[in-house]
Amino acid sequence: MYLPLPYKINYDTTRFNFKSIITAILGLGTEPLESLHKMETYELMVREKDQSTIWHKKYYDQYMQDFYPTYIALIETLKQDLNYSELIYQKIPTFRVQLANGNIAVGEWHKDKAYNHGESEVNFWLPFVDTNEKNTIWMESKEDKGDYQPYTVKYGEILVFSGANLVHGNKQNDSELSRVSIDFRLVDPVKFIPNTAGSINMNTKFDIGGYFDKI
Repeated sequence: MYLPLPYKINYDTTRFNFKSIITAILGLGTEPLESLHKMETYELMVREKDQSTIWHKKYYDQYMQDFYPTYIALIETLKQDLNYSELIYQKIPTFRVQLANGNIAVGEWHKDKAYNHGESEVNFWLPFVDTNEKNTIWMESKEDKGDYQPYTVKYGEILVFSGANLVHGNKQNDSELSRVSIDFRLVDPVKFIPNTAGSINMNTKFDIGGYFDKI
């Protein structure tokens, strides 16, 4: 997986109906994901707390039962589309919420390799709403170029990028629409280098059977 620049691919939302699955997990009923900020508010997120909302707890508590079957089907499809016989994937995708009216989803601008991630990892970012410039991910196009721009992504699109090597983050969401998304990493098995260092939130080792698995 060679990544000259961040780019987008599409997936079938009728086959991979993540929006409905996440809406059910969060217990929203008929309320749209974009309105989360009307149900609960939080102070401006910092890195240490950007995984601590009530919605994060619901997602991680119900992930294996309700989300995983569709997620692993998507991974299998991506493996075929990318023409790999084997592929290493992030076992549990990271859940993100960027609330409207001035909040952020990720507590600081960063390169993933500053958090022990390998440079060969490729990031896949899936919002479950249509994003705008205020509630989407911002990123430089090449390492240390500093030309930050918003990458607006629609539901049904995936943003693919080298998160280990490109600085990325959020600006405060001053729009009236909250954003809900997941992100995960895929790695070419030939390029995979295990790391005994753990993830910053869960201290899960960056190895197969820990943070990653193989399909």
